[in-house]
Amino acid sequence: MAERPKLAIVDIVKAVSCIMIFLYHCNTILPGEWKFLTLFGQDLGNNLFFMVSGFTLAPSIDATPVNRLHIWYSKRLIRILPITVIAYALTWLRGYFSFLDPSQLFAVFIYPTLYWFITSILVFYVILFFMGKYTGKGMRTAICTALAAAYIVLGDRHERLYVIGLFAMIAGYVLREMMISGHPLARDTAVLRRVSAVLTVICFVLFMCGELTHIPYISNGLILSGAAGTGLSALLLGSLLDEGLELFFERHRGLHSFIVYLGNMALPLYLVQCFCSGYIGFYIGLHVVFPLSFLVNFIVVWTAGTVLYFIESFVSRFISGFRRT
Repeated sequence: MAERPKLAIVDIVKAVSCIMIFLYHCNTILPGEWKFLTLFGQDLGNNLFFMVSGFTLAPSIDATPVNRLHIWYSKRLIRILPITVIAYALTWLRGYFSFLDPSQLFAVFIYPTLYWFITSILVFYVILFFMGKYTGKGMRTAICTALAAAYIVLGDRHERLYVIGLFAMIAGYVLREMMISGHPLARDTAVLRRVSAVLTVICFVLFMCGELTHIPYISNGLILSGAAGTGLSALLLGSLLDEGLELFFERHRGLHSFIVYLGNMALPLYLVQCFCSGYIGFYIGLHVVFPLSFLVNFIVVWTAGTVLYFIESFVSRFISGFRRT
Protein backbone atom coordinates (compact mmCIF):
# COMPACT_ATOMS: atom_id res chain seq x y z
CA MET A 1 0.00 0.00 0.00
CA ALA A 2 1.36 3.38 -1.00
CA GLU A 3 2.36 5.69 1.81
CA ARG A 4 0.11 8.70 2.23
CA PRO A 5 1.31 11.93 3.85
CA LYS A 6 -1.81 12.20 6.01
CA LEU A 7 -4.46 9.69 7.05
CA ALA A 8 -7.90 10.92 8.08
CA ILE A 9 -8.37 7.93 10.40
CA VAL A 10 -5.60 9.30 12.63
CA ASP A 11 -7.65 12.40 13.42
CA ILE A 12 -10.74 10.29 14.15
CA VAL A 13 -8.98 7.83 16.48
CA LYS A 14 -7.23 10.65 18.33
CA ALA A 15 -10.56 12.41 18.86
CA VAL A 16 -12.19 9.20 20.14
CA SER A 17 -9.29 8.54 22.52
CA CYS A 18 -9.50 12.14 23.81
CA ILE A 19 -13.19 11.74 24.69
CA MET A 20 -12.50 8.40 26.40
CA ILE A 21 -9.67 9.85 28.48
CA PHE A 22 -11.75 12.89 29.42
CA LEU A 23 -14.71 10.79 30.56
CA TYR A 24 -12.43 8.49 32.56
CA HIS A 25 -11.19 11.47 34.58
CA CYS A 26 -14.79 12.52 35.23
CA ASN A 27 -15.39 9.37 37.31
CA THR A 28 -15.93 11.38 40.51
CA ILE A 29 -19.02 13.13 39.13
CA LEU A 30 -20.69 10.36 37.15
CA PRO A 31 -23.44 8.50 39.06
CA GLY A 32 -23.57 4.73 39.17
CA GLU A 33 -25.70 4.25 36.07
CA TRP A 34 -23.21 6.30 34.04
CA LYS A 35 -20.01 4.75 35.40
CA PHE A 36 -19.73 2.48 32.36
CA LEU A 37 -18.45 5.51 30.42
CA THR A 38 -15.25 5.45 32.48
CA LEU A 39 -14.45 1.87 31.41
CA PHE A 40 -12.92 3.01 28.16
CA GLY A 41 -10.53 5.72 29.30
CA GLN A 42 -7.62 4.04 31.01
CA ASP A 43 -7.15 0.78 29.10
CA LEU A 44 -8.57 1.71 25.70
CA GLY A 45 -8.47 5.50 25.35
CA ASN A 46 -4.87 5.84 26.56
CA ASN A 47 -3.68 3.02 24.36
CA LEU A 48 -5.46 4.27 21.27
CA PHE A 49 -3.50 7.48 21.82
CA PHE A 50 -0.20 5.58 22.21
CA MET A 51 -1.00 3.43 19.17
CA VAL A 52 -1.72 6.46 16.99
CA SER A 53 1.59 7.95 18.14
CA GLY A 54 3.53 4.89 17.00
CA PHE A 55 1.48 4.76 13.80
CA THR A 56 2.22 8.37 12.84
CA LEU A 57 5.87 8.35 13.94
CA ALA A 58 6.95 5.46 11.70
CA PRO A 59 7.59 7.53 8.52
CA SER A 60 9.57 10.22 10.37
CA ILE A 61 11.66 7.63 12.22
CA ASP A 62 12.51 5.89 8.95
CA ALA A 63 13.50 9.20 7.35
CA THR A 64 15.63 10.47 10.27
CA PRO A 65 19.31 9.43 10.56
CA VAL A 66 20.45 8.38 14.03
CA ASN A 67 22.75 11.40 14.30
CA ARG A 68 19.68 13.65 13.88
CA LEU A 69 17.83 12.17 16.85
CA HIS A 70 18.24 15.35 18.86
CA ILE A 71 16.44 17.38 16.17
CA TRP A 72 13.69 14.79 15.74
CA TYR A 73 13.15 14.59 19.50
CA SER A 74 13.30 18.34 20.11
CA LYS A 75 10.39 18.90 17.67
CA ARG A 76 8.24 16.67 19.87
CA LEU A 77 9.47 18.27 23.09
CA ILE A 78 8.42 21.68 21.78
CA ARG A 79 4.83 20.45 21.46
CA ILE A 80 4.70 18.82 24.90
CA LEU A 81 6.95 20.67 27.34
CA PRO A 82 5.32 24.16 27.38
CA ILE A 83 1.95 22.95 28.70
CA THR A 84 3.68 20.40 30.92
CA VAL A 85 5.77 23.11 32.59
CA ILE A 86 2.65 25.19 33.14
CA ALA A 87 0.83 22.24 34.70
CA TYR A 88 3.79 21.40 36.95
CA ALA A 89 4.03 25.04 38.06
CA LEU A 90 0.33 25.27 38.88
CA THR A 91 0.44 21.96 40.74
CA TRP A 92 3.42 23.16 42.78
CA LEU A 93 1.74 26.51 43.56
CA ARG A 94 -1.36 24.67 44.69
CA GLY A 95 0.86 22.85 47.16
CA TYR A 96 0.37 19.39 45.72
CA PHE A 97 4.08 18.67 46.03
CA SER A 98 7.13 20.40 47.48
CA PHE A 99 10.63 20.77 46.11
CA LEU A 100 11.85 20.17 49.65
CA ASP A 101 10.29 16.68 49.83
CA PRO A 102 12.46 14.14 47.97
CA SER A 103 9.80 11.45 48.15
CA GLN A 104 7.24 13.72 46.44
CA LEU A 105 9.75 14.75 43.81
CA PHE A 106 10.43 11.06 43.11
CA ALA A 107 6.72 10.36 42.68
CA VAL A 108 6.10 13.39 40.46
CA PHE A 109 9.21 13.63 38.30
CA ILE A 110 11.29 10.44 38.46
CA TYR A 111 8.71 7.69 38.89
CA PRO A 112 5.51 9.62 38.21
CA THR A 113 2.01 8.65 39.16
CA LEU A 114 0.43 12.09 38.71
CA TYR A 115 1.74 12.78 35.19
CA TRP A 116 2.74 9.25 34.17
CA PHE A 117 1.09 9.68 30.76
CA ILE A 118 3.39 12.53 29.71
CA THR A 119 6.53 10.91 31.07
CA SER A 120 5.65 7.72 29.23
CA ILE A 121 5.31 9.57 25.94
CA LEU A 122 8.67 11.31 26.33
CA VAL A 123 10.45 8.05 27.19
CA PHE A 124 8.60 5.90 24.64
CA TYR A 125 9.58 8.26 21.81
CA VAL A 126 13.26 7.50 22.36
CA ILE A 127 12.66 3.76 22.79
CA LEU A 128 10.60 3.65 19.60
CA PHE A 129 13.21 5.58 17.64
CA PHE A 130 16.06 3.22 18.49
CA MET A 131 13.85 0.18 18.13
CA GLY A 132 12.94 1.31 14.61
CA LYS A 133 16.59 1.79 13.74
CA TYR A 134 18.21 -1.26 15.31
CA THR A 135 15.66 -4.05 15.51
CA GLY A 136 14.13 -6.33 12.92
CA LYS A 137 10.78 -8.04 12.68
CA GLY A 138 11.80 -10.94 14.95
CA MET A 139 13.12 -8.68 17.72
CA ARG A 140 10.02 -6.48 17.62
CA THR A 141 7.81 -9.53 17.91
CA ALA A 142 9.85 -10.73 20.90
CA ILE A 143 9.59 -7.30 22.57
CA CYS A 144 5.80 -7.19 22.08
CA THR A 145 5.48 -10.74 23.43
CA ALA A 146 7.51 -9.87 26.52
CA LEU A 147 5.46 -6.73 27.13
CA ALA A 148 2.20 -8.67 26.73
CA ALA A 149 3.36 -11.27 29.24
CA ALA A 150 4.46 -8.56 31.69
CA TYR A 151 1.10 -6.81 31.41
CA ILE A 152 -0.83 -10.00 32.13
CA VAL A 153 1.33 -10.84 35.15
CA LEU A 154 1.28 -7.34 36.68
CA GLY A 155 -2.43 -7.54 37.51
CA ASP A 156 -3.75 -4.22 38.86
CA ARG A 157 -0.38 -2.63 39.59
CA HIS A 158 0.23 0.86 38.24
CA GLU A 159 3.18 -0.36 36.18
CA ARG A 160 0.86 -2.18 33.83
CA LEU A 161 -0.15 1.19 32.33
CA TYR A 162 3.43 1.84 31.22
CA VAL A 163 3.73 -1.67 29.81
CA ILE A 164 0.54 -1.66 27.75
CA GLY A 165 1.28 1.88 26.57
CA LEU A 166 4.66 0.87 25.14
CA PHE A 167 3.08 -2.27 23.67
CA ALA A 168 0.44 -0.14 21.91
CA MET A 169 2.97 2.33 20.54
CA ILE A 170 5.16 -0.44 19.10
CA ALA A 171 2.10 -2.18 17.65
CA GLY A 172 1.03 1.02 15.90
CA TYR A 173 4.55 1.48 14.55
CA VAL A 174 4.67 -2.08 13.21
CA LEU A 175 1.29 -1.69 11.48
CA ARG A 176 2.40 1.47 9.68
CA GLU A 177 5.68 -0.16 8.68
CA MET A 178 3.76 -3.06 7.13
CA MET A 179 1.66 -0.61 5.14
CA ILE A 180 4.64 1.45 4.02
CA SER A 181 6.63 -1.59 2.90
CA GLY A 182 3.72 -3.00 0.89
CA HIS A 183 3.31 -6.15 2.97
CA PRO A 184 1.38 -8.89 1.09
CA LEU A 185 -1.37 -8.65 3.70
CA ALA A 186 -1.99 -5.03 2.68
CA ARG A 187 -2.59 -5.75 -1.00
CA ASP A 188 -6.02 -7.38 -1.07
CA THR A 189 -7.89 -4.33 0.21
CA ALA A 190 -11.39 -5.69 -0.42
CA VAL A 191 -10.85 -8.67 1.87
CA LEU A 192 -8.96 -6.59 4.43
CA ARG A 193 -11.83 -4.14 4.73
CA ARG A 194 -14.28 -6.86 5.66
CA VAL A 195 -11.83 -8.62 7.97
CA SER A 196 -10.84 -5.37 9.71
CA ALA A 197 -14.46 -4.39 10.28
CA VAL A 198 -15.28 -7.76 11.83
CA LEU A 199 -12.09 -7.77 13.93
CA THR A 200 -12.85 -4.29 15.28
CA VAL A 201 -16.18 -5.49 16.64
CA ILE A 202 -14.80 -8.80 17.97
CA CYS A 203 -11.84 -7.17 19.70
CA PHE A 204 -14.03 -4.51 21.29
CA VAL A 205 -16.24 -7.28 22.70
CA LEU A 206 -13.11 -9.00 24.06
CA PHE A 207 -12.04 -5.75 25.68
CA MET A 208 -15.42 -5.34 27.37
CA CYS A 209 -15.28 -8.95 28.61
CA GLY A 210 -11.88 -8.22 30.13
CA GLU A 211 -13.12 -5.07 31.87
CA LEU A 212 -16.14 -6.86 33.34
CA THR A 213 -14.57 -10.24 34.18
CA HIS A 214 -12.08 -9.31 36.95
CA ILE A 215 -10.50 -12.76 36.88
CA PRO A 216 -6.74 -12.47 37.53
CA TYR A 217 -4.56 -12.86 34.42
CA ILE A 218 -7.54 -13.73 32.21
CA SER A 219 -8.95 -10.24 32.62
CA ASN A 220 -5.67 -8.57 31.69
CA GLY A 221 -5.21 -10.90 28.75
CA LEU A 222 -8.62 -10.02 27.36
CA ILE A 223 -8.06 -6.31 27.92
CA LEU A 224 -4.68 -6.41 26.18
CA SER A 225 -5.86 -8.39 23.16
CA GLY A 226 -9.11 -6.45 22.94
CA ALA A 227 -7.56 -2.98 23.22
CA ALA A 228 -4.70 -3.74 20.82
CA GLY A 229 -6.94 -5.53 18.34
CA THR A 230 -9.55 -2.77 18.37
CA GLY A 231 -6.99 -0.06 17.73
CA LEU A 232 -5.03 -1.90 15.05
CA SER A 233 -8.06 -3.12 13.12
CA ALA A 234 -9.70 0.34 13.29
CA LEU A 235 -6.53 2.05 12.03
CA LEU A 236 -6.18 -0.51 9.25
CA LEU A 237 -9.82 -0.22 8.24
CA GLY A 238 -9.69 3.56 8.25
CA SER A 239 -6.49 3.53 6.19
CA LEU A 240 -8.10 1.26 3.61
CA LEU A 241 -11.08 3.64 3.42
CA ASP A 242 -8.91 6.75 3.45
CA GLU A 243 -9.93 8.07 0.04
CA GLY A 244 -13.59 7.95 1.04
CA LEU A 245 -12.85 9.62 4.37
CA GLU A 246 -10.83 12.36 2.69
CA LEU A 247 -13.67 13.00 0.25
CA PHE A 248 -16.15 13.17 3.13
CA PHE A 249 -14.02 15.65 5.07
CA GLU A 250 -13.45 17.67 1.91
CA ARG A 251 -17.19 18.27 1.90
CA HIS A 252 -17.38 18.80 5.66
CA ARG A 253 -14.33 20.91 6.49
CA GLY A 254 -15.91 22.28 9.65
CA LEU A 255 -16.49 18.80 11.03
CA HIS A 256 -12.91 17.80 10.20
CA SER A 257 -11.54 20.89 11.94
CA PHE A 258 -13.59 20.07 15.02
CA ILE A 259 -12.33 16.45 15.03
CA VAL A 260 -8.73 17.64 14.71
CA TYR A 261 -9.33 20.04 17.60
CA LEU A 262 -10.70 17.21 19.75
CA GLY A 263 -7.69 15.03 19.04
CA ASN A 264 -5.26 17.81 19.89
CA MET A 265 -7.05 18.44 23.20
CA ALA A 266 -6.12 15.06 24.69
CA LEU A 267 -2.96 16.25 26.43
CA PRO A 268 -4.24 19.66 27.68
CA LEU A 269 -7.42 18.10 29.09
CA TYR A 270 -5.41 15.35 30.76
CA LEU A 271 -3.17 17.92 32.43
CA VAL A 272 -6.08 20.09 33.55
CA GLN A 273 -7.95 17.12 35.00
CA CYS A 274 -4.83 15.90 36.81
CA PHE A 275 -4.35 19.40 38.22
CA CYS A 276 -7.96 19.50 39.38
CA SER A 277 -7.61 15.94 40.71
CA GLY A 278 -11.37 15.61 40.41
CA TYR A 279 -11.96 18.27 43.08
CA ILE A 280 -14.15 20.51 40.96
CA GLY A 281 -16.55 17.80 39.91
CA PHE A 282 -16.45 16.03 43.25
CA TYR A 283 -17.36 19.05 45.39
CA ILE A 284 -19.94 20.29 42.95
CA GLY A 285 -21.40 16.79 42.81
CA LEU A 286 -21.88 16.82 46.59
CA HIS A 287 -24.27 19.75 46.37
CA VAL A 288 -25.98 19.53 42.98
CA VAL A 289 -27.46 16.68 40.99
CA PHE A 290 -26.17 15.12 37.85
CA PRO A 291 -26.13 16.24 35.02
CA LEU A 292 -25.64 19.79 36.36
CA SER A 293 -22.44 18.78 38.17
CA PHE A 294 -21.12 17.17 35.00
CA LEU A 295 -22.07 20.22 32.91
CA VAL A 296 -20.28 22.65 35.25
CA ASN A 297 -17.22 20.43 35.43
CA PHE A 298 -17.24 20.04 31.65
CA ILE A 299 -17.34 23.80 31.08
CA VAL A 300 -14.61 24.56 33.62
CA VAL A 301 -12.23 21.80 32.57
CA TRP A 302 -12.74 22.19 28.84
CA THR A 303 -12.34 25.97 29.00
CA ALA A 304 -9.10 25.64 30.97
CA GLY A 305 -7.91 22.93 28.60
CA THR A 306 -8.65 25.08 25.56
CA VAL A 307 -6.73 28.01 27.05
CA LEU A 308 -3.81 25.69 27.75
CA TYR A 309 -4.04 24.32 24.20
CA PHE A 310 -3.86 27.82 22.67
CA ILE A 311 -0.93 28.73 24.91
CA GLU A 312 0.86 25.56 23.83
CA SER A 313 0.13 26.29 20.14
CA PHE A 314 1.42 29.85 20.45
CA VAL A 315 4.59 28.82 22.29
CA SER A 316 5.26 25.99 19.82
CA ARG A 317 4.91 28.30 16.82
CA PHE A 318 7.05 30.95 18.49
CA ILE A 319 9.85 28.51 19.30
CA SER A 320 9.70 26.92 15.86
CA GLY A 321 9.84 30.33 14.20
CA PHE A 322 12.71 31.44 16.43
CA ARG A 323 14.70 28.31 15.61
CA ARG A 324 14.24 28.84 11.85
CA THR A 325 15.59 32.38 12.15
